[in-house]
Formats: sequence, structure tokens, C-alpha cells
Amino acid sequence: MFARIASLLTVLGVGLYFTGWIYRWAYFSYFQLEVTTLDLPVESFLIAPIQVFFGNLSGGDFSTFFRTIGIAIASLIIVPNIFHLIKFLTNKLDKILNEWRFKLLKWSLKTKRHKITRYLQSFLYFQQFNYQKYDKPLIDEIVVTFWLLTTLFFIAQTQGKIDAIRDSRSDTSFLPVVTLITPENKLPLGRKADKEKLTEDPNTSNFRIIGDIELYEQLLLRDYNNKTDPNFPQVIWRLLFDTDGQYYIFPSLSKNDQANARPPVVVIQQSDRGEYVVILSPEAPP
Repeated sequence: MFARIASLLTVLGVGLYFTGWIYRWAYFSYFQLEVTTLDLPVESFLIAPIQVFFGNLSGGDFSTFFRTIGIAIASLIIVPNIFHLIKFLTNKLDKILNEWRFKLLKWSLKTKRHKITRYLQSFLYFQQFNYQKYDKPLIDEIVVTFWLLTTLFFIAQTQGKIDAIRDSRSDTSFLPVVTLITPENKLPLGRKADKEKLTEDPNTSNFRIIGDIELYEQLLLRDYNNKTDPNFPQVIWRLLFDTDGQYYIFPSLSKNDQANARPPVVVIQQSDRGEYVVILSPEAPP
């Protein structure tokens, strides 16, 4: 009994880890990040499947839960039919192979009894193809494992992309709003706290740039909010996640952005002296 329980827990753990890894891979790939470079804790991959299977039940969204139930019911119907299809195809294959076996055996009997012909006759005489002789439990386990991994991959990848798109939009995101405060001339982004100097671009004379200069100039126009000006583009910066003193932040997209739009991600490396201050908020202040 304990051996069966241990085997069941092992299979369950592998399935949960696989689902969590695919979910996080799909989620962070949307933000152009590779999950293998983020140094995420192992337990996070075991907790992530809760989001994959149940979604946001606390928020009243039951679509993910109903989708999981539908896929489970469909699997219970499809997998037995796959067993019957395999049995049908293998029986057909056995029939074809046995017909060719019989033809080869007749041909070998008509030829002269060379040494190779005798070996061929001996092999064909005793080698009869029959599906019933195969290891059916092993074949069934392979089919179930393949179907299970394929299903888990599909639902984890789908849910990861859905959640990433949701969190990238300012009006639907569950990620916290972030405000980053740094000493002057420590980052090539950000404005002085003096309201009279908010319109001044950061001093970039001490920094060098590699890559797309237009992308950097776009970030300069989105690094702060001026709610007193109705014509000023309102951008909410959110915290994607932080680990080992690195903060991954991005300007969230608006509902007017294209469906295939993706936000740029800014990685902030905290200094040894802890000079950065991060203020988190569940939502942007009015």
C-alpha cells in the first residue's frame, strides 16, 4: 500500500512540476524573458498549477475551472477510444504481416534449401504476429502518459499566455503598481522629484547606449505620470517580479493597444548599499 502511495505521489509531483514549468515558461515568454534565467524557487512550479487548473475563482472567473472539467471529461472519453483504435490497427497490421509471412514461407519452400533459406523458413514458421502477445499494460501506460503530458502542456501554455496578456494591461492586471525612487544619476530613466523639473529629461551624459535609441526615447516619455495634464499619456508601471535584488518592471499597456502588443521590460539591479526604494501598491492612485 505504501509503495503504491509513494508511486502515486511521485507521478503527481512530476505532473505538477511539468505543468508549473510550462505555465511559467509561457507566461514569462510573453515578456521576452527565459524562465531558465530567472532563478525561480522550485516550490513556485508546484504551486503554479493551481492557477492553471482553477484560475481566478476568488474573482468570480469560473471559465478556467470549467475548461479543466471539460478537458478531463473529454480525456475520459477519448483515451478508451484510443485503446480501441490501437487494438484495431494492430490487428490489421498483424493480419497484413502474417499474410506476407505466409507468402515468404511459400516462396522459401519452393527454392533450393540453401543455408540462408533454412534459417528464413525456421524464423517464419515460428514467428507469428499477434497483438495479444504484446505487453498491453505497457502500451496503455505509454498512451495515457503521452496524452496526459500533451493535455497538461496545452492547458498550461494556454493559461500562461492568457494570464500574461491580462497582467500586461493596465485595466486588468493583477500585478502591483510600482514606484521606483533612486539617487540622482544612478539610472538613465526617471525624473527629479521637484514638480517644476518633471518635464526635464534625465541627464544622460554619463551613460552609453547600445541598441534601439527610439525605444529608449519612448521610455523617457513614459517614465512618469502627469495627471494634471489631460493630454499627457498616463502610464502605470507594474512590478513583474523581483529576485536577488533585481526588479523587473514594465509600463503596462492600455486597452487601446493592439492585441499583439507587448510591453518592454526594464531590469533594475539593486546596489550593495540598498540605494533603491520600491513602493508597491495594489492599484494606481487616482
